[in-house]
Amino acid sequence: FRNRLGGIAEKYPGVFPPYWNMEYWLTKVFLKRTKNHLLALLGGPQTKDPDASDATILLKALQKTIQFEKEVAVELERKYGTIFKDAGGKKGKGIKAFKKEESKGEEDGKASTDQDPVDRLLGVASSAFDSYMRPYIALEEQSMDEQLVKALEDKTVDTRGELPVFTTSTKLFVYIKGSITRCTALTKGHAFFLLYRAFQNSLRKYAQVLSNKLPPPIPQNSSVGGLSMTNVSFGKKEGTPQQRASYRVPDGEEVSVCHVIGTCEYCADTVEALEDLIRDTVEEQYKSKIDMMGQQEAFHDITAKAIRVLVTGLENRLEEPLNIMCDTDWGVFDEVGEESDYVRYMHKQIVPYITLARGLIPSSYFRSICDKFALSFTETYHDTLIKRVKKVSEQGTQQLLLDVYNLKTLFLKLPVLEKSETSAVAPTARKGLPAKSTIAPAMYTKMVQKQFKKIELLLKVAGAPTSLMIDVFRAHWVGGSALDLQSAMSLKGLKRTEQATMLENFGLDPRTARKGATMNVTSTTIVTERLQAVNSDLNQMRQKVDDFRKSFR
Repeated sequence: FRNRLGGIAEKYPGVFPPYWNMEYWLTKVFLKRTKNHLLALLGGPQTKDPDASDATILLKALQKTIQFEKEVAVELERKYGTIFKDAGGKKGKGIKAFKKEESKGEEDGKASTDQDPVDRLLGVASSAFDSYMRPYIALEEQSMDEQLVKALEDKTVDTRGELPVFTTSTKLFVYIKGSITRCTALTKGHAFFLLYRAFQNSLRKYAQVLSNKLPPPIPQNSSVGGLSMTNVSFGKKEGTPQQRASYRVPDGEEVSVCHVIGTCEYCADTVEALEDLIRDTVEEQYKSKIDMMGQQEAFHDITAKAIRVLVTGLENRLEEPLNIMCDTDWGVFDEVGEESDYVRYMHKQIVPYITLARGLIPSSYFRSICDKFALSFTETYHDTLIKRVKKVSEQGTQQLLLDVYNLKTLFLKLPVLEKSETSAVAPTARKGLPAKSTIAPAMYTKMVQKQFKKIELLLKVAGAPTSLMIDVFRAHWVGGSALDLQSAMSLKGLKRTEQATMLENFGLDPRTARKGATMNVTSTTIVTERLQAVNSDLNQMRQKVDDFRKSFR
């Protein structure tokens, strides 16, 4: 074609005026015909080439076509003086020379014979490939899938950043960046948009890979040593099976769970930057379709799951010390000493676990873990006292109050525990990070004090002499209900008849008091039954009034 183009000037010298741009238009027509031929080879029903499904051959053909478009454009500029518009459709750099020649021609009194700027040739023929790049996209997807398969077992950690993350995440994004570079060198149109879709799919898969690194949930129908830990609700999905799930974290595996959280945070942040990069690069018609919020949410969901794994994993490690507390015969306890053995056991489980998590995950997620664990633990401890501890002596309540004070002290400093307080140090602990806060958040402190106050009030009332229980309850337990008083009496080991008398003295009518004591009915149930009785009486009165009115009609 180039030889034929050069032969026109030799064969017809002076016939075609330069401003006709004959060589340019012949080249453009040639490229358009080439595009039609390529379309026939790529997707024609009768003319499709078998090699059109081979990604390697397809890419080579596309590269050759783009290379020809670039080379022929350079030759038209250099040899024939063609002036191309820039990417925005304006005149190119050669227009200055064009204006000088125009001014010179006007001074000589001659009409201008210079060329007008013309559209660029890049993409005239090569755009034929855009709708047939699926083999190339499939090849890129295959390469990313191979990385995901390796990521299932790879637990190597990259410690170069602020927090450690799995190296598989950094490798995946490096590959994605390289894939963008390779694709945009050829096209920024439909094929690049398809590649963006492939990125979306691979990132969703990687989120699932991270999820698979977490321990499986404990089956719902299995009992954990007869102990039921309080479930912590997570966000908007409260009540779903996933949100009610409980997990066991084997010793040492809490490190991997923390790495999952750090990696999810890194991925969510990088996905946001990736979305901006793709939107800025892709052709205008696809910009509004670029949205990777779903991928960010996928990583945030795994983060929420990993937080629940850490919280319930620590809860389940406290199963044994709670069992020890319940097995202690507090009814014959006669000597108050230091904190009980089960409290020291809890310290050994909680402190290294929490300090390790603090050094491996973002501070916002660590605060969430502290909030959820403190709330769950205090509710569980309270319920365990009510449901599993049968009788507590006065000395026993004093010892339990000492234990509760010790635990409250630990929980109040939970968000600011340092690794120096334990010998368990994370193998990938970060160095050179900014100093962390040494003061627990005010909202957390308020919540912990409120939760432990309820436990302390329960024990103080239960530890009071029977004759003074109601007075102590009214003096200290502001807003306490009959159910709270009954819980304290049950913890003290009072008989049902004694409880009924106490409830009657507290202000309940004798019938309700006896029923509440013998059937252990909750205050909510008592109030509900009262309302039902009142409503029934009101309905009967309304019926009598209606009957009375009808008798006068």
